[in-house]
Amino acid sequence: MRTTTVLAITCIAFGAMFPSTTAVAAETAVAAVAAVAEPPAPTKAGWAGVCQIGPGLASTLLVPYFEVDLTSPIGLTTLISVNSGLSGRSLARLVVWTDWGVPTLAFDIFLEPFDVQTINVRSLFLGEVPATGVGVDLSAFPFCESLPPTYANPALTAGQVEQLRTAHTGQPGHIDGLCYGADHGDQRARGFITVDVVDECSGLEGFEPMFTPVNTTYPYFADGGGSGGIAIADNRLWGDVIYIDDANNFAQATEAVALWADDAEFPGADVFTFYGRHSGWDGRDERVPLPWRWDQRFLNGGPFAGGADLIVFQQPDSAEADPVSCGSTPSWYPLETSVATIDEDAGNILTFGTEIFPLATQRVPISTIGPPYDFGWVQIEASLRQMWVLPSLSAGGRFSAGFNGFPVNFLCSESPVAE
Repeated sequence: MRTTTVLAITCIAFGAMFPSTTAVAAETAVAAVAAVAEPPAPTKAGWAGVCQIGPGLASTLLVPYFEVDLTSPIGLTTLISVNSGLSGRSLARLVVWTDWGVPTLAFDIFLEPFDVQTINVRSLFLGEVPATGVGVDLSAFPFCESLPPTYANPALTAGQVEQLRTAHTGQPGHIDGLCYGADHGDQRARGFITVDVVDECSGLEGFEPMFTPVNTTYPYFADGGGSGGIAIADNRLWGDVIYIDDANNFAQATEAVALWADDAEFPGADVFTFYGRHSGWDGRDERVPLPWRWDQRFLNGGPFAGGADLIVFQQPDSAEADPVSCGSTPSWYPLETSVATIDEDAGNILTFGTEIFPLATQRVPISTIGPPYDFGWVQIEASLRQMWVLPSLSAGGRFSAGFNGFPVNFLCSESPVAE
């Protein structure tokens, strides 16, 4: 089973990770970083190469983590936007996944040129989905006349709503009695969201969605690209994600992860792509894979006395994306981790645990990892497993901040290795 290595170090060595920046760092800190992982030299497949992921137009948007407090209308929720960056009309398919990477809900979104569609994820757990394309001639998109995205709310039945809620809180499914995600002991729905550019409508699927990236029987992605699939390589989407905790006066925001697609960059078999685990790594989705080693700083005291969290999304290498009997877990669980931290003053290296980030997506407080200092720099290594990392900082109900970590190593030059 793959392992994840986490290194926490102070920000004073931050310059050492950028080839164009002169590092002004304590000698012991620089030596400690070098002993764990040096960034690669800039190459086509390195951190400055084709695998670079940043703000831009994409064929897939990833919301790496969402969280919704189902007990209070003013509790924690997640807002997202799905936006078109081009002048033509667009169609996209949104899929909701649990923190075990199991799809639970899917529906289509129609976008006018340069359109913006905002969604409060809480509304999905009330059975409401955005109605788009109302009054529009959708005949240019196959099946949209019979399966239009003009949903009448509540679009989900009461049973489907309860199934969605139980699936994302780790409880036995209301409809099927199976478990879809981790039980965190509260009534907070957790998971992640993907949004793919598609060229035909597939309708609303409120239970056991079939038209998702998991499906290779009626291919969601055409084998080898071209006709035959639903999702296409057409970079036109951008978006953002906002975490709002109105009751505690917190909010953080960042851009959605923009995953561009290019059939020339990801041809043939045995190549890493974002959705590759679902199709035997045959490159059919043509989406850029996520990085596998990250750096980010944290502040867990001083003005940020409210605490610091790490939001960590991971793609298990296993193709498994089905619910399991309650009391058991997916075959890949847990995604093993190890944590090493460096004291900013003495440069001492400490290690902690093996299961820090066991799920496909999670929010983990720095305090539970256990570094004996408040300010530092964290390096997370996933051993050729795709990851995305978002540090989140809060200051006791006064202010908060969220941002992306810094990716160091990428997967374009690597080949998948079976679990």
